[in-house]
Amino acid sequence: MRNIRTEARGEGKKALAIRQGPWAAYLIPVLFFTGLWLFGRLGVYSDSQQYIAMHIHREPLYPFFLWIFRALLGEGRYLEAVRFFQNLLTCLSVCCLTACLRREFRTGRILTLLFSLLLLAPHIITPFFSVTRLVFSNGILSEALGLPLFYLFLSSCVPMLLRRSKKSAAAALGYALLLSLTRGQMMAVLLLWAVTAGFLCLTGKRRGQAVLVLAAVLLAFGCRTVLVRGYNRVFNGYWMDNTFGSVSFLANVLYAADEQDGERIQDEEARAYFDLSFGLAMERGANYREAPKGLLNRAAHLEQWHDELKFKIIEEPWRQIHDEAGFQDYILENVEQDRIAATITKSLLPAVLGRWLYDYLALSVCGLIRTAAVVHPLLNWYVLFFYLFLLAGAGFLFRKDAGSAAARFAAFSLLTAAANVYSTSLVIMCLSRYMLYAFPFLYIAALLLIRELFRTRQKGG
Repeated sequence: MRNIRTEARGEGKKALAIRQGPWAAYLIPVLFFTGLWLFGRLGVYSDSQQYIAMHIHREPLYPFFLWIFRALLGEGRYLEAVRFFQNLLTCLSVCCLTACLRREFRTGRILTLLFSLLLLAPHIITPFFSVTRLVFSNGILSEALGLPLFYLFLSSCVPMLLRRSKKSAAAALGYALLLSLTRGQMMAVLLLWAVTAGFLCLTGKRRGQAVLVLAAVLLAFGCRTVLVRGYNRVFNGYWMDNTFGSVSFLANVLYAADEQDGERIQDEEARAYFDLSFGLAMERGANYREAPKGLLNRAAHLEQWHDELKFKIIEEPWRQIHDEAGFQDYILENVEQDRIAATITKSLLPAVLGRWLYDYLALSVCGLIRTAAVVHPLLNWYVLFFYLFLLAGAGFLFRKDAGSAAARFAAFSLLTAAANVYSTSLVIMCLSRYMLYAFPFLYIAALLLIRELFRTRQKGG
């Protein structure tokens, strides 16, 4: 009888701890973002003016988000209202995802609190380790909207992954579409959703629904195209996609080129532009031949020169020529630059493909490291073993139980990190502020794996 009372009392305490657990986990984000709003200041950076001006280089959702506040409140101090709303939205997204993880994994007070702190980590790390010292929720940058949307996307993906919730799957697809309209490389989340939903259909012996998944993704991509072009038609006067993508891609292709590769360019005008930019790149040392030996050294050298190649070596001298030729509309000028860049890239890529792939691999390795830590000789080994632990732990639990929630979440977190890294590496370097999207989920996955492995060992004992 005494044992029964003791067990009942223990279960009661456990239940009470679970009920009390969320308060600290939710109160800390509320206090944190309230502090950022009250004691922080508006962050206006070099890219901010393009978002404010609704520049055609930028994805439409964040500029449109700013336009709504400007239209409602006027020019005045509308950006301060934006800052307040960004902190509010980010706080809600952290609390929402924390609640989702607690509910789906039935975690107690300590683990739930750790989840909450890990979700705050990108907002704590970036001001101290980023070159710009930016604070996401106070800055006029697309990350201020992209990161909370990413958290909301994950809060829908988790129940979709663990409970095959159709409602959550639909919500996740909606958030994925919004993310793709916020940052170009976030189109990868649409593919991430498709892979996850397709996996669930195939493993759930619902192969017919896989066709619906494919149709939904194609529809989402189609909607994105219509929305981007519609936005540009309303605010910029042209029914067209965003510009500058081909110029951004050319920067890394030009870095991997040799002078003789230009002989492959048959278009005389494009060849002249290549010769101009390649000559400037060689003068300034912005070429793979100038990079120190070693994969990570090559990546560091390319990261050092990527923006210089894109803006100073390609865009500026080309613009001078176009201005002299009488281009008045910057949008038409950008369209022309993209056309020339695409022509050059198409001709060069077969010749430089091996070197470009090496650079792509180097950037991706840096991206994978920065998703979990920072690039440093000692930390690089730590990151390698950390990823091996996630892979081995998930693999072990999958063998024990194909439906293991911790293993599924770990696999999904690794896939999320890879999608972010490999999509970003295609067109730009993997800066820390781009990689921190997936940072918390890798460590949350590690905590869940440790808990599940410990429980498995106890049962085995």
